[in-house]
Parts: sequence; C-alpha cells; structure tokens
Amino acid sequence: MTTDNYFVWRGETEKQFQALTEVMQLKSLLQHQIEALGFDAFAFLVQHPVPFTRPRIFLFSTYPSGWVKRYESQNYYAVDPVLVRCQQPGRGVDWNAELFAEAGNLWAEANAAGLMSGFSCSAMASNRAIGILSISSPHPSQTRHKRIQLEVQLHFLAELSLRVLERLNDGSMVVLSKDFSQRELEILKWTAEGKTSAEISLILAISEHTVNFHQKNMQKRFNVSNKTQIACYAAAIGLI
Repeated sequence: MTTDNYFVWRGETEKQFQALTEVMQLKSLLQHQIEALGFDAFAFLVQHPVPFTRPRIFLFSTYPSGWVKRYESQNYYAVDPVLVRCQQPGRGVDWNAELFAEAGNLWAEANAAGLMSGFSCSAMASNRAIGILSISSPHPSQTRHKRIQLEVQLHFLAELSLRVLERLNDGSMVVLSKDFSQRELEILKWTAEGKTSAEISLILAISEHTVNFHQKNMQKRFNVSNKTQIACYAAAIGLI
C-alpha cells in the first residue's frame, strides 16, 4: 500500500465508522475490513484499566464459537502473551510459536481451531480502556511481509472501534463514573499527592469532616475500601 493509497483508505474508513448508528453494525464493518486485508476472522477485546488485578473484559469476535468457548473455559486470558504485548497501544504483535512458547497449549489449540497465523495491535480510549484488535487466518505465514502495514492499519481500526463504542454509549466502555464535582476532583488530586484529610482541609479551606465525607462517597462510587485506591483508580482512568 502506497502512502497515497493509505490516506485514501484512512479517510474512507473513518467515514464508514462514523456512519455507524448501532453497536451491532461494528462487527460487520470490522469483518469487512479484515477480509480486505486478507484475513478470515477477528477478535476485538476491550480491557478496562481497573480493577488492576481483575480488569473487566468485553469481546466482539467472529472467531469460531467453539474456540472462543475453549479459550474462556481454559482462562487463556491469564497466559495469552498477545494481551500483555498489546498493553502498549500501537505496537503490533505477529503471532508465532516462539511468542506462545510459555502459554501452555494455547498456540497448539489455536492452530487446531483454524487460527494458523495472525496479528494483533491495540489502541487506547480516553478512559484508558485498551482495545486489542486481533486478526487470524487458517493459512500459515500470512503476516511475514506485512508487519508495518498491518500495525498501522490495525491500530487505526482499533482506535475507530473504540470511538464508535464510546459514541454509542456501549456498556463495554463504561469503566467508572466520571461524574465528579470540581470539589471532589480537587480532593482526589490532593489525595493522590499523599495529603491527609486534615492537610487537604487546610489547603482547600474546608472542614476535615467535609473532606472525609467526599472521600467516603467516592469510595462507594469506585467500590474500593480506602482512599489510596480512590486515587489509584482515578489516575488509571485518566480522571486526574
């Protein structure tokens, strides 16, 4: 693909994604796009930044249903190296046996399910959710000479997909409520700086009781047990 062709493709593709009015249309459009790239199926995984140890995951896929069920039943999410590598948005990952060497039977079972070759790349949403787009083929070595092209195009497709899900208010993009008052945001920022409730009350010229009241409310909204977690979660989703 030449530079001129890429920018034509980019402009036309963006218009197609902007024209979507329902989330269910996204799956068909992504399938069309990946077939144009010479692949057969895709998985678009949305991973939330919090909770840190058990992030919520949403999957949009045209992979064989039997493989998806097997992947989930074996909890391959926990060992899949693609998910680790794609935490860095825009970095393409070419599938091969070496990549999956420490992932148990994942690579062998994926091959048996018809996923003989593939490529993945990710993008990040404004709420810090990661969207990982993976494409696969039943034929080997489909990515060997296309790495740069696939990295650029898949990153853009993942970015557009996240924008669609955000614009259409899909549940997969609801990380945590961002409906915080200016006062709450101020308290969050000073909490993240390590200030105590007493110190924050002096800085903001409000009572310590008021600081504690807001912190307790935010703990409930974040579903966390202490104010340190509030600050960590707020930072993770780009709130502060």
